Amino acid sequence: MAQRAKADLFISLHFNAAPPASGARGIEVYCLSPAGASSTNDRGENGDRRALPGNLQDPRNILLAYCMQKSLVNRLGAEDRGVRRARWAVLRTPTIPSILIEGGFMSEPGEMRKICSDSFRQQQAQAILEGIQAYQRARQP
Repeated sequence: MAQRAKADLFISLHFNAAPPASGARGIEVYCLSPAGASSTNDRGENGDRRALPGNLQDPRNILLAYCMQKSLVNRLGAEDRGVRRARWAVLRTPTIPSILIEGGFMSEPGEMRKICSDSFRQQQAQAILEGIQAYQRARQP
Protein backbone atom coordinates (compact mmCIF):
# COMPACT_ATOMS: atom_id res chain seq x y z
CA MET A 1 0.00 0.00 0.00
CA ALA A 2 2.85 2.41 0.85
CA GLN A 3 4.52 1.75 -2.48
CA ARG A 4 1.25 2.18 -4.43
CA ALA A 5 0.85 5.54 -2.68
CA LYS A 6 4.42 6.40 -3.70
CA ALA A 7 5.34 6.95 -0.04
CA ASP A 8 8.88 7.98 0.83
CA LEU A 9 8.97 5.92 4.05
CA PHE A 10 7.15 3.01 5.66
CA ILE A 11 6.66 3.15 9.44
CA SER A 12 4.69 0.42 11.19
CA LEU A 13 3.63 1.27 14.77
CA HIS A 14 3.06 -1.54 17.28
CA PHE A 15 2.92 -2.04 21.03
CA ASN A 16 4.79 -4.88 22.66
CA ALA A 17 3.90 -7.50 25.28
CA ALA A 18 5.95 -9.86 27.43
CA PRO A 19 5.26 -12.32 30.24
CA PRO A 20 4.11 -10.34 33.32
CA ALA A 21 7.04 -11.43 35.48
CA SER A 22 9.61 -10.25 32.92
CA GLY A 23 9.31 -6.57 33.84
CA ALA A 24 9.99 -5.70 30.18
CA ARG A 25 9.46 -2.06 29.32
CA GLY A 26 10.70 0.53 26.87
CA ILE A 27 10.95 1.40 23.21
CA GLU A 28 12.58 -0.58 20.42
CA VAL A 29 12.75 0.08 16.70
CA TYR A 30 13.31 -2.68 14.16
CA CYS A 31 14.61 -2.63 10.62
CA LEU A 32 15.23 -5.49 8.22
CA SER A 33 18.23 -7.72 8.92
CA PRO A 34 20.88 -7.45 6.19
CA ALA A 35 21.24 -10.43 3.85
CA GLY A 36 23.43 -13.07 5.46
CA ALA A 37 23.10 -11.61 8.96
CA SER A 38 21.13 -13.06 11.83
CA SER A 39 18.13 -11.28 13.27
CA THR A 40 18.08 -9.82 16.76
CA ASN A 41 15.09 -11.99 17.56
CA ASP A 42 16.22 -15.33 16.07
CA ARG A 43 17.57 -16.57 19.44
CA GLY A 44 20.62 -18.21 17.90
CA GLU A 45 18.60 -20.09 15.30
CA ASN A 46 19.87 -20.10 11.74
CA GLY A 47 16.77 -18.68 10.09
CA ASP A 48 16.34 -17.49 6.54
CA ARG A 49 19.22 -15.12 5.73
CA ARG A 50 18.66 -14.58 2.01
CA ALA A 51 18.46 -11.16 0.39
CA LEU A 52 14.97 -9.69 0.33
CA PRO A 53 13.53 -6.72 -1.60
CA GLY A 54 13.73 -4.55 1.54
CA ASN A 55 17.49 -5.11 1.70
CA LEU A 56 17.86 -2.66 -1.19
CA GLN A 57 17.41 0.05 1.45
CA ASP A 58 19.69 -1.38 4.18
CA PRO A 59 21.73 1.82 4.78
CA ARG A 60 18.59 3.99 4.86
CA ASN A 61 16.66 1.47 6.99
CA ILE A 62 19.28 1.52 9.76
CA LEU A 63 19.63 5.31 9.60
CA LEU A 64 15.85 5.76 9.87
CA ALA A 65 15.70 3.25 12.75
CA TYR A 66 18.53 5.02 14.61
CA CYS A 67 16.98 8.49 14.18
CA MET A 68 13.57 7.20 15.27
CA GLN A 69 14.87 5.32 18.33
CA LYS A 70 16.81 8.36 19.51
CA SER A 71 13.83 10.67 19.04
CA LEU A 72 11.34 8.38 20.80
CA VAL A 73 13.59 7.70 23.78
CA ASN A 74 14.57 11.36 24.21
CA ARG A 75 11.07 12.84 23.88
CA LEU A 76 9.24 10.15 25.87
CA GLY A 77 11.89 9.51 28.52
CA ALA A 78 11.37 5.79 27.90
CA GLU A 79 13.79 2.96 28.50
CA ASP A 80 16.03 2.47 25.46
CA ARG A 81 15.79 -1.15 24.30
CA GLY A 82 17.79 -0.28 21.20
CA VAL A 83 17.61 -0.63 17.46
CA ARG A 84 17.03 -4.24 16.46
CA ARG A 85 17.00 -6.31 13.29
CA ALA A 86 14.30 -8.74 12.14
CA ARG A 87 12.89 -10.35 9.04
CA TRP A 88 9.24 -9.73 9.83
CA ALA A 89 6.87 -9.82 6.87
CA VAL A 90 6.07 -6.11 7.12
CA LEU A 91 9.78 -5.25 6.64
CA ARG A 92 10.65 -7.76 3.91
CA THR A 93 9.09 -6.33 0.79
CA PRO A 94 9.02 -2.52 0.92
CA THR A 95 11.65 -1.07 -1.38
CA ILE A 96 11.47 2.25 0.48
CA PRO A 97 13.17 2.85 3.86
CA SER A 98 11.12 0.88 6.40
CA ILE A 99 10.96 0.42 10.16
CA LEU A 100 8.73 -1.13 12.79
CA ILE A 101 8.31 0.73 16.09
CA GLU A 102 7.47 -1.11 19.31
CA GLY A 103 6.17 1.90 21.24
CA GLY A 104 6.02 0.38 24.72
CA PHE A 105 4.86 -2.74 26.56
CA MET A 106 1.14 -3.18 27.06
CA SER A 107 1.97 -5.95 29.55
CA GLU A 108 3.66 -3.47 31.91
CA PRO A 109 0.97 -1.62 33.93
CA GLY A 110 2.75 1.75 34.00
CA GLU A 111 3.41 1.73 30.27
CA MET A 112 -0.13 0.56 29.54
CA ARG A 113 -1.52 3.58 31.41
CA LYS A 114 0.69 5.84 29.27
CA ILE A 115 -0.29 4.08 26.04
CA CYS A 116 -3.97 4.67 26.89
CA SER A 117 -3.32 8.38 27.48
CA ASP A 118 -4.15 10.83 24.69
CA SER A 119 -1.31 13.14 25.77
CA PHE A 120 1.24 10.31 25.62
CA ARG A 121 0.10 9.28 22.15
CA GLN A 122 0.36 12.92 21.03
CA GLN A 123 3.92 13.06 22.41
CA GLN A 124 4.70 9.81 20.65
CA ALA A 125 3.34 11.17 17.36
CA GLN A 126 5.51 14.27 17.81
CA ALA A 127 8.55 12.07 18.49
CA ILE A 128 7.86 10.11 15.31
CA LEU A 129 7.66 13.35 13.32
CA GLU A 130 10.93 14.53 14.87
CA GLY A 131 12.54 11.17 14.06
CA ILE A 132 11.54 11.56 10.42
CA GLN A 133 12.90 15.12 10.38
CA ALA A 134 16.20 13.96 11.92
CA TYR A 135 16.42 11.24 9.25
CA GLN A 136 15.79 13.82 6.51
CA ARG A 137 18.50 16.12 7.91
CA ALA A 138 20.98 13.22 8.11
CA ARG A 139 20.32 12.37 4.44
CA GLN A 140 21.06 15.89 3.20
CA PRO A 141 24.46 16.35 1.55
